[in-house]
Amino acid sequence: MVSNRDLFRKMMSLPKVLSMAKMKEAGQPPFHPGFGKPGMPPFGMGGKPGFGGSGMPQPGMGGKPGFGGPGMPQFGMGGKPGFAGPGCGRGPVGPMGRGMSRERLLTIISEYPDGIRQKDLAEAAGINASSASEVVSRLEDDGYLVRVIDATDKRATLLKLTEMGAARAEEIRSERESFLDDIFSRLTEDEKQTLSDLLDKLIGKE
Repeated sequence: MVSNRDLFRKMMSLPKVLSMAKMKEAGQPPFHPGFGKPGMPPFGMGGKPGFGGSGMPQPGMGGKPGFGGPGMPQFGMGGKPGFAGPGCGRGPVGPMGRGMSRERLLTIISEYPDGIRQKDLAEAAGINASSASEVVSRLEDDGYLVRVIDATDKRATLLKLTEMGAARAEEIRSERESFLDDIFSRLTEDEKQTLSDLLDKLIGKE
């Protein structure tokens, strides 16, 4: 049986695959050669600076500013506020700030109860090191995580959620599961399996 989370993840990876295919067809390099390396420009396509670079807008669709851009509301589905939800306080966008990157990192860290290194977190989230450092600092300042010494390497530190961070991660997970259940309840199990198989072919898993 296909899980709603796996199906949604495959659907979200499709735009990236299609963009790469379009760049390849046009004879352009799909990624900036410095992607992910310290001191190099952030992710980009066709050899151009990527989203989040100096003076660059946040990613969006149809040429419009994307989620998390200046003046834009927090990420949400169906025109609704994002995962922080109404009543969470700390301004109109809730305590997690603009965009979904903070909540994304929060849920990833929650999967490592013993802690995770910041470098590994950035790789798991698919963002560059500088972006991860900025978001982690905000989460730490807001009391969602702490840095602890890595027992296997005293020179390294691990990121661990505080009690508040763990509670918030569980809230985010519950809200997302509820959303996915609502969306995919319109499909039968056979239809979800068919959609999953087709997406696997499109994103190159088969």
